[in-house]
Amino acid sequence: MKTDSQTYQNKKEEKHFKGKLRGFLFTERLFSLLFLVFYIPAWGAFVRLCLYGDVRKNLPVLAVCVLFFLVYLAVYLVDVRLYKKRSPGKRYTQAELKENRVLLWKEEEGQENSAEFDLKDLRWYRKRKGQIFLFLKGHRFVWLDTERLSEQKREFLELKLTQKGIFAARFWRIPIALLLAAVTFLGAAGVVWSGIPYNGKLSWAVEELRSSRKVRLVHDNIYEDGLDGILADIRKKVDLPETLCLVNSFNLHFQADGTVESLYTFVKGFDEEGNFVDSYLIDYDRAGSGKITVWLGGAADTEFEKEKDLTPLLEAMRVLPLKETVENWNEEVYGILYYGERSWGYSTEGIRYLEPDGSVSLPGTFVSEEIKGYSISVFCPENEGMTPVRYLYRGIL
Repeated sequence: MKTDSQTYQNKKEEKHFKGKLRGFLFTERLFSLLFLVFYIPAWGAFVRLCLYGDVRKNLPVLAVCVLFFLVYLAVYLVDVRLYKKRSPGKRYTQAELKENRVLLWKEEEGQENSAEFDLKDLRWYRKRKGQIFLFLKGHRFVWLDTERLSEQKREFLELKLTQKGIFAARFWRIPIALLLAAVTFLGAAGVVWSGIPYNGKLSWAVEELRSSRKVRLVHDNIYEDGLDGILADIRKKVDLPETLCLVNSFNLHFQADGTVESLYTFVKGFDEEGNFVDSYLIDYDRAGSGKITVWLGGAADTEFEKEKDLTPLLEAMRVLPLKETVENWNEEVYGILYYGERSWGYSTEGIRYLEPDGSVSLPGTFVSEEIKGYSISVFCPENEGMTPVRYLYRGIL
């Protein structure tokens, strides 16, 4: 009857046995010519992808290699399962050789718990510090500890194994391991090099991840949601300050039903005390990804420019009769353009005065003063012959 100590030792030995089995099978598949055939082109395609992009050429190669690795892994797991099922799960300490037959048993258990095999069934083996690990046909794995064998028996057994040839010893493992290490080092070095700024496609991808944010545009109807809805979506991912001013312009295109088609603007943000926070290049194209891209940084000038304040645009768009302005134009796409404060000289063409309460008025027939103010132009991007309507917002003077 087994004691608790014996049961514990048996479980410990079985666990050790399975660990050795998994380790040897893994290295057997890793240090193989077949694995190397796919490993080298996989690294080559990956490095070229990081350096030059060229997705159409490199991605299929990488996909084929990854598929092979997955199948290779699946075969390894099946092998491990079969070997565990068909192997004794113990370490033998005694051996008896009769011509090409080998009888193994454990000294403490005697020959009643023995294992026997023919050397012609040996596929390959490993020797490590008095331990011999034998892989036999039929997914059988045998572990022999030769420390308790006589020197004569040990030498005779090793001679028999040597006679199985260099293929059984898997002599190519070391050169393949060195080659794999070299390929891995060179491939990793290439990837790291491509990640250094301006050296490759990877560096630009890293820069995009670091400096840009992608935001899904939910409030995509300018009639219903206005600019406040767009900014609310952006603020879900970007800490956009309340105080903003233009770097260049604000340009938004929308369809006849109010759906936002594109948006491009570059703005600077300031905190409540007027200190510069960051700049934000905002780009959206409905025909593209359907997401707003916000690039952080990039503005050379960090001063607040009152004539380019974005607040008049935001206030004006809350009351501006946008739908009524374009409903009789019969175009597919309309636009909103804002540069901040602009001067129109003494021309009244297309000029409308917009009050904070939403009331609209026309300038007189003759004007004696220069027409100037925060101007929001509503225009037809695809029809330059259509005179834009220029709303001068009078809420901020």
